[in-house]
Amino acid sequence: MSKERESCNAAPCVVQVNNRTKIVSDVLFDKNLLTVPWVCRGLGIPSDSLRVFMALAFVRNGRLLGSLLFHDGYAEKDVWWTLYTVHPLWCCRLFLTKAFRAAFVDLKCQRIGVLVRADNVRSLKLVRRLGFKEEGRLRQLCADKTDCLAFSMLKEECRWL
Repeated sequence: MSKERESCNAAPCVVQVNNRTKIVSDVLFDKNLLTVPWVCRGLGIPSDSLRVFMALAFVRNGRLLGSLLFHDGYAEKDVWWTLYTVHPLWCCRLFLTKAFRAAFVDLKCQRIGVLVRADNVRSLKLVRRLGFKEEGRLRQLCADKTDCLAFSMLKEECRWL
């Protein structure tokens, strides 16, 4: 693992609620990858199926709400993301900026890839809204034979930097 792949820091994620600033969650660098088994259990995949080298965790009031795993990069030019969350408040502008900055600036990647179950309408809507482009369909990829859709974003396409 290169030094760049270890350089992510924690940052608070804040929003405006009724003209008051409110901390929604803390974005924490999970340097010991403690969230990996939790994410894999939540997604129903074996915890050794991903070669995770970095993770961001989002916590609110001491409770883990979700984690974004960085894994399986090709020649340190791209990275795959796996996200699992139990609460929608993780998705704020500051967290998204932090996540994309970690991939494209800190890690110097040129591409982020994500896979989404074809029946996960909310996640499909989210990745499209974030700016990911659909690349193709992986037929019967999931254990229950559900298809997955592959998406990617190139650094020059990212509006979060």
